[in-house]
Amino acid sequence: MARKRFVSSDMGKDEDIVDIAEKNVISALMWPWFITGFDDWGRIEITSPKQVKLDVFKNIPITLQQVIDAIEEFVRSELVFKYVIDKRMYLAIEPCKFYKYQTYIRDKKRVVDSSNCPAPDNAPWKDCVHCSASARICIPSPSPSPSPSPSPSPSPSPSKDREILAREECKKSIQEINNKAFEFGMNGITPEFMDDAEMRLNNGAEKELIIKALSIGASKVVGSDVKKCRYAITILQGWAAEGIKTTEQWGKRYVKADKPPPKSKGEEKREAILKAREEAHKRLDGQEAKVNDTS
Repeated sequence: MARKRFVSSDMGKDEDIVDIAEKNVISALMWPWFITGFDDWGRIEITSPKQVKLDVFKNIPITLQQVIDAIEEFVRSELVFKYVIDKRMYLAIEPCKFYKYQTYIRDKKRVVDSSNCPAPDNAPWKDCVHCSASARICIPSPSPSPSPSPSPSPSPSPSKDREILAREECKKSIQEINNKAFEFGMNGITPEFMDDAEMRLNNGAEKELIIKALSIGASKVVGSDVKKCRYAITILQGWAAEGIKTTEQWGKRYVKADKPPPKSKGEEKREAILKAREEAHKRLDGQEAKVNDTS
């Protein structure tokens, strides 16, 4: 089983899951657990339904027949693609759908196909430009053309220099994010959050957006730094699913243009006192009116 998988509330809105739930609600509820059996390339070998039950649903009261029904529902709804290679059966999730939620998996890993499960040759998404461009299916590399022997003192490659600069910039940004964590009352970011932040920075996410998510996690979650960081990762995952990579995009999506600036605690306190005074005056005026009516 995979070490971790992201489960988003958006999965419940997926049309495939909704269709499955209408036919078999148990199968729909099994899906978040089922994806933990897939590797980082969205594939799993199905030696037998019984083995799936033991590996994926070991401590969950799911029957063998429910596992069989769920797999059939997933295949029938095209949520997964079933294929056979060398008499072995595999299931694969369309890469575009798989990486939509598993955003923490780095592009470098996606490009280098090291899956123990072979890629399907006849997958429905084989012509998908997005899937093939990110090597979500295995693409053979062209044979290298002959090149002359390198000179004794080759000059540095410009692309290599850019790569080094990008790594240094990413390292610097991670350090700044970690420093912000201390400002938020934390003891720094966790290794899990550090890996996630590095992946997002390499994918074009803005450093300030990651800090924004961290500040939300630090303020809303009561508990350990691990819980706060995981909450922040969940927030970033949701933003990534919406295509949000900058604070400007976040502001347009979540902040209304006509929304007034937040009031300070002092202003809120003063308003509460004034409101209480007004209520007291109204009550006194009412009591005085009753006394005058009876006299």
